[in-house]
Amino acid sequence: MTRNKQIRAVLLAALMVFSVFAGSIALSGSAAAEVTNLPDTTVTEGDTVTISVTVNSSSAAGASGENNTTVWIDSNDDGVLNDGELNATNTTYSPTYDDGDDTVLVTLDTSGLSTGTYNLSAIETAGKTIPSTNEEANATLTVEAATPADEAGSPELSSAVHYVNDGGDEVIEIAFTEQVTNISDINVYQDDDPVNSIIESRSQPNAGQVVLDVNGVYTGDIVVEVPDTVQDTAGNSVSDGLDSDNNATVTVATVTANGNNVNAYQGEVVAITNGAINQDVDVESDESQDDNEGFAFSGSTGENSEVFTFNTENREIERYNYTIDGTSGKIDVRDLGLDVTLEDLNVTTDDDLEGTASANAGNRPVDVLLLDEDGDEVDEDDYSPIEDENLDGQGELDFEFDLTDLDDGDYTVEVTDTRSGVTIESDTVTVTEAADGKADFANNVVTDQRGDVVAIPLTLSNTDIATVTIGSEDQGYAANVTVEDGNDDGEVILLWDSSESTSTNTGDVFDVDDSDDDILTGSNDDTEVTTATGDLIDAGDYDLEIRTGRTATEDNADNVGTLVLEEGGVQTVAIWTAPNSESFGDLDDVTEALENGNVTQDDQIAFGDKVVVQIVASGLEGSTGAEGDETPNFFGNGYGDSYQLVINQTNPGPNRDAKTLNVSDADVVADGNNDTYFVVFNSESIDAQRENNESGVYDLGDGADSAAAPEDDDSYQVEFKMVGEDDVDSATALVDDNSSMTAEYSNVEAEHDFDMDPVNVTNAESQTISGTSNVAPGSELTIRLRSDGDTQPRFLKTATAYVSENGTFTADFDFSEQSVGDTFTATVSGGVADEVEVDGNVGEAVEETTTTEETTTTTEETTTTTEETTTEETTTEETTTEATTEETTTESQTPGFGVVVALVALVAAALLAIRRD
Repeated sequence: MTRNKQIRAVLLAALMVFSVFAGSIALSGSAAAEVTNLPDTTVTEGDTVTISVTVNSSSAAGASGENNTTVWIDSNDDGVLNDGELNATNTTYSPTYDDGDDTVLVTLDTSGLSTGTYNLSAIETAGKTIPSTNEEANATLTVEAATPADEAGSPELSSAVHYVNDGGDEVIEIAFTEQVTNISDINVYQDDDPVNSIIESRSQPNAGQVVLDVNGVYTGDIVVEVPDTVQDTAGNSVSDGLDSDNNATVTVATVTANGNNVNAYQGEVVAITNGAINQDVDVESDESQDDNEGFAFSGSTGENSEVFTFNTENREIERYNYTIDGTSGKIDVRDLGLDVTLEDLNVTTDDDLEGTASANAGNRPVDVLLLDEDGDEVDEDDYSPIEDENLDGQGELDFEFDLTDLDDGDYTVEVTDTRSGVTIESDTVTVTEAADGKADFANNVVTDQRGDVVAIPLTLSNTDIATVTIGSEDQGYAANVTVEDGNDDGEVILLWDSSESTSTNTGDVFDVDDSDDDILTGSNDDTEVTTATGDLIDAGDYDLEIRTGRTATEDNADNVGTLVLEEGGVQTVAIWTAPNSESFGDLDDVTEALENGNVTQDDQIAFGDKVVVQIVASGLEGSTGAEGDETPNFFGNGYGDSYQLVINQTNPGPNRDAKTLNVSDADVVADGNNDTYFVVFNSESIDAQRENNESGVYDLGDGADSAAAPEDDDSYQVEFKMVGEDDVDSATALVDDNSSMTAEYSNVEAEHDFDMDPVNVTNAESQTISGTSNVAPGSELTIRLRSDGDTQPRFLKTATAYVSENGTFTADFDFSEQSVGDTFTATVSGGVADEVEVDGNVGEAVEETTTTEETTTTTEETTTTTEETTTEETTTEETTTEATTEETTTESQTPGFGVVVALVALVAAALLAIRRD
């Protein structure tokens, strides 16, 4: 064998041996993956750690099989896994064999390691020799000391919600991640104030679910304080869900949906619950509504909570569907319509800032705050905020702020609906420093009569408060009174009752004309009578002073004036009458009746109508309580004492005492501002009695003598007297000397009459029927016309008429449909008179026509035709007459003459024809 052949043989043999060896390696399975990354890892002492190892699997031909990834603590730092070294292997890893990186999780039990730093190694161990194989990656494992919380896990606060639970109770639910102890140490604050008193009970129905039953707290900022003493069973305090002060804000849900349909105003929080914890909840827009926002959310109540909160603040005003554990309902989000308006946007520091908060729902609590130009709330030392005040049933709240302590500047009013958190801010209001205030008398001289209520008009500028002084110690009467302009109109009419000059009770002495204004009687006000009189104050001149503010001082009056009190007395007594149907409840009724002519002056009174006695007398307003137009106590206070109204008969029969009318039950209407009083009674039904009393003082007693009842031919004298000091106790006398006036009237029988008897009308429209009556003007009468005799068709016509001031009445009727010769009965009734009846006839309406200077040509043609079988005879006669006539033309309708005129015309034509023949 040559050398070359020998070499070839050796090479072939080597190749065969290598092929066999390589095949055996392939058949036994080769390692086709390796660890490419091992991260540094930190673990708490006593814990087990899971390490993420990066492994790359080969894509070489023939790569297959399962791989095992091993991680170990390389205690001797030799890079080899030795016996006894802590290790762990993931045997479930399946390579992808795509030359890509795979993540393999290997869990290593490090609970036995003490704190420190360790070498961490990793290798893909399948098909490799252990421990001779070197590591493929290494890193550092750090074991840290465990804290007490780490050892057992601290509880966390997951949520805190105030709502009405499924049982209808108001509760605060606090959800923790695990059971806690010492829940009695949990505190509740509302608007920074502790309110533990509202907690009725505490419970933990489920581990980690703490429920505080509360009593009515559902508005404002609510906070729960969870101190460190609230711990889990291992003694760990709450580690998360609290601020640095161990507080958590409570979500206030003002609407609860528990499977039902509810309404919520935009901004309110809705609590969704079914009474069980850890419930799945879905909320989404109702797709049946056009333009819905397409909102959808899925969540849960939480592990230890039974409430899910749906905040509508950023939701659209539409309907939302919700589902909790398969139970569905709807939530309609509505617009609250919160608004605020201010009465005036330019005010001074002497004014009150007034406004109104309103909403589309009533009885909701709101806060009303004043903000400065920076949007910050004004210091509460400078104003009084309105907090947690309910709107009324109409959804409104009127408010006002005292601006006295505010600086000049721009402000706004903020209104917050505390349930929903919805806030509205007003327009800007500008506050300026008020000028110096000034008070004055509208009239420097005020004149009235003693005994009257004196009106003293005041004007106020840049102030609402003023103090008035009446009289002085030297003048024998002195009083001060502080008034307030309550409606800011710059005017107050002070009323001083001079008839109460003997009283020191300021409530009896002073008043104001406008109910918006006020008399101030507080400890800082100067309202008092310092010097009263023993009797009614004398006539004379009295000093008036006025000052800005609440105090009457001797100096520096803003203005002075004079009050002139004159002697009172009776000016006039007059008699008026009114229909019995007229009612006089107050001065407005009297004024209206006068304007309508239903009260007229007359001394002849139809028996049964009303007598109206008009008395004009000054000095009575105070003692009768007739201030302004109020109903006076005319006969219940002083009758027969300081003044008297006596009505005596002037025509008694022979040997009979005169009748005296008992007017104490009459109606009295006052016009106090004009010193006028109206005493009203029925002329027939008023009580009367006969008295023979010569003392001059009339004592009517309590009863009435039926034999002395008024009659329709009685005549009376009316006397009104104000009694002087000589005839009555000076303490009650309203005048120094007697003052009286008289008037007289007579009763007459009430009667109606027609102007015609019988009543004749024509068969035309607008037929007037008239008459007279002595009942009171304004009395309503009914005129009735009823057909009688053989009249056909039958008819009934009625009309209403009113008695005029001159005692007449008229009514128009339409007879255009009636026939000539019809007859009827006419009646008039009404008022206090008996019905009257007369006959009536219908005549014809006639038209007569005459033409001035008229030429008449008359042509008469007569044709007679006789038609027979054999003969025809025709005769023609023609007559022509020409004449000139001068006449006067009138056109009228005269009842009963139409037929006569027609007959005369026919006779004249016949005579003319005979003459021509």
